[in-house]
Amino acid sequence: MLRAITTTIIGVILGMMGMMAMHYLSMVFYPLPEGVTMEDAEALNKYMAIAPLGAMLLVIISHAMGSFIGAVVATLLSQISKWKNSTAFKYQWLVIGLIFTYAGWMNLQELTHPDWFKIDLLFYLPAAYLGYKLVAKRN
Repeated sequence: MLRAITTTIIGVILGMMGMMAMHYLSMVFYPLPEGVTMEDAEALNKYMAIAPLGAMLLVIISHAMGSFIGAVVATLLSQISKWKNSTAFKYQWLVIGLIFTYAGWMNLQELTHPDWFKIDLLFYLPAAYLGYKLVAKRN
């Protein structure tokens, strides 16, 4: 059980790192305006009110990729042969997807988003499941 918790935590951390990397990569296509940074919530809120649709769609993709990467990493770590028989590993994707969904919901509470952006919450669990299914070994 401790191994499942550890690999899940590692998956979440690396998933968050992957999500942030995707955010910064998306800023190549839609750079933030002068004076706006990711750390300045007030300036970011003002920008998000006028952000182009493409930028917001890339944010949704970045969030889903974080959940996907987290599930892939956790599942790959759980495939180590001496850990293989634990049933706790089968539900890591669900825990990771729920953690990302909760973090996304908190993000929606903290920052101003367009109303339609709430669909973002629908992509975390399917992305985590897809990541799990992509690398899960058949028994």
